[in-house]
Amino acid sequence: MRKLLILAGSLLGGTLAFACGDKVMLVMGSRSSQIKPVHPASILAYPGHSASAPLIRNLPSQPWVKKAGHRFQVVDDPQQLDAALKVGKYDVVVADIADAPGLSQEVWSAASKPVLLPVLYAASKEEQSAARKKFHCLLKAPASVDNYLDGIDQAIELKLKKMTR
Repeated sequence: MRKLLILAGSLLGGTLAFACGDKVMLVMGSRSSQIKPVHPASILAYPGHSASAPLIRNLPSQPWVKKAGHRFQVVDDPQQLDAALKVGKYDVVVADIADAPGLSQEVWSAASKPVLLPVLYAASKEEQSAARKKFHCLLKAPASVDNYLDGIDQAIELKLKKMTR
């Protein structure tokens, strides 16, 4: 029985703690304490002048970004964005949902074929659903570290799927 619990605990990513007697407890931690991204991403962030601009601009300075191995570059204007897409190799471009429609073609035509990951700030469920249908991935804000990591992971998975086609 103990071996079965140890195996189940290791498969579920939890930590086993031995309690009094023969009881074994499985302690599940949050994902942010065990950050293992699908693929460390090279991310180009374009804050623009939207409600989510401060959030997008501050993403690179977050401790979980370094733990996950993601590399960020922030550009502040359309000319810098265009230049970065021409010379850099990016997996993901993060931009506010308001800027996303205008950036879609430019991002997709970049040589490295990054995925556009729009940031939707304080949006309703309906707005989130519509954005997911249009862009296939989404970064909801404000949110927890786990939600940010999930959004980046979904964008990377989408890029990998597109590359295998």
